[in-house]
Amino acid sequence: MSDRRMVWATLSDLMSQIQEQVSDMRGSDNGKDGAKLNDLEQEIRKLGKTQYKANMLTESQAERLQSALQQLQEQQARETKAIETLVAAQVTAARQEWLKALLPTLDGLDAAIANGKQYLAQRDAAAKSERLRPELAYLVSPADRAKLANWLDGLRLVRERLLAMLEAEGVTPIPTLGQPFDPYQHIAIEKVISDTGAPGFIAAEERRGYRTPEGVLRYAEVVVYGEKEVT
Repeated sequence: MSDRRMVWATLSDLMSQIQEQVSDMRGSDNGKDGAKLNDLEQEIRKLGKTQYKANMLTESQAERLQSALQQLQEQQARETKAIETLVAAQVTAARQEWLKALLPTLDGLDAAIANGKQYLAQRDAAAKSERLRPELAYLVSPADRAKLANWLDGLRLVRERLLAMLEAEGVTPIPTLGQPFDPYQHIAIEKVISDTGAPGFIAAEERRGYRTPEGVLRYAEVVVYGEKEVT
């Protein structure tokens, strides 16, 4: 029971006691005094009813205010949660775009390293040729080869640092070769027929794809084995 209701109950009890005393006095008084006591009793009753109505109205208003305050707090909590969700989504989208912007740099490093390794192998093969003209001998000299090898090592170091940064952000390559084609991760840019490849599986990777815990960052572009035509 609230403090207010306890006060009301106490007041009601006191008025009941006064009414009992008035009734006792009326029984022992003459008619004139009895009439006065009766009027006093009626006033007390009216006062009690008026006080009761006022108390009930105050209690009802307090309950409505409490309910309105609770609804306002709940609405504020919902709006705060919605704002937090929106901000988190925007941060995630911005982070995805930033990571996606780094992928062409990684592609360029991969291509440069692959081409450099291929060129280095061709130089090594040319250096062993007995038919190499003397004026071209400097192109395959050990010193020149060492320069190219050092350049490739520098590219590999940059690539490793970039990969480490991407991995720290949860970026991982999408598996391709030998995997079943998954339209939610792969884009088929070509279809080939083979006696050894199972239809629906990936035969080659044209461009590497990457994903994060939030989803695909870039779809992998692949070549897929197709079914043979029945003749």
